[in-house]
Amino acid sequence: MTSSQEEDHVMTLARTLEKALSDHGAHYSLEHHAQSMTSRDLARVARVDEEAVVKSVVLEDDRGFVLAVLPASKRVEFARVSDECGRSLHLCAEHDIARLFPDCEFGAVPPVGYAYGLPTLVDASLEERDEVFFEAGDHETLVRMDGGEFLDLLDEASIAEIATENTGLTSAIVRCEELYRAQLSVGRAIGAPVGSGPRWRKRLETELDRLLRAFEDHILETESAEGLLNEVIEQAPRLWREVDGLRAEHTEIRDECGELLARVGATDASRALRKRVHDLLGRLERHRYRGADLVYATFGVDLGGG
Repeated sequence: MTSSQEEDHVMTLARTLEKALSDHGAHYSLEHHAQSMTSRDLARVARVDEEAVVKSVVLEDDRGFVLAVLPASKRVEFARVSDECGRSLHLCAEHDIARLFPDCEFGAVPPVGYAYGLPTLVDASLEERDEVFFEAGDHETLVRMDGGEFLDLLDEASIAEIATENTGLTSAIVRCEELYRAQLSVGRAIGAPVGSGPRWRKRLETELDRLLRAFEDHILETESAEGLLNEVIEQAPRLWREVDGLRAEHTEIRDECGELLARVGATDASRALRKRVHDLLGRLERHRYRGADLVYATFGVDLGGG
């Protein structure tokens, strides 16, 4: 955005948020920033401490919705939230967020859950902040507020330790490396001369089994409540559809790998089997690159396609 465009930019508040601030007689200022994709990126482009940036994460179960409010540098600890509420909460579906916050851009959820009819949990670490920043309902405007006044604004919310450090990325990287090594081993197995059919098939069966187990570990690591994919959605809600695409691929690739493993000893068509395994490896490679792109978009970490 050019300087003239910045001057022309009109900073606005979501109507519901504006009313909540007005009703509480809150003192605040609005600050414009370049559009951001993630809550961490928001702190960078706005040039503020990431610990002072507040993000809001919508959770749900069969009893309804809850808003979790925590520092952008951390993520929801689902077990703690569920214990605090006496419920089994998970991330809210994408379409429900748009419905619950109709006057906000998708992913720019303000922390005033009560104003939108949502019970709210605030992470206890925010009690220590002298100043906080949170999105005003779009991805270009921040509300700046005194920390004590922010807590007064959320006086109907419960305060508890509901946040944890971001660990999903580190764990997922380890699993991805194991998966990549298993892919390479399968590639070497199908590239070997068929020679003695039974020995070739036995080697391929062993490596496919290793690949399937590595991929199942990858799924568990990335799709768990504390896993990488939920961490991506918390940090960058607008990447929700890309995350859903990776989840769908998980099921399809796992099923294909399992089917091929079952067929290794059940067919004499070595050429056809080799082609199907080769196609599976190609699909895994494309999946790996899509995952790497997602990580880069969210965390700015370049995995080099890994």
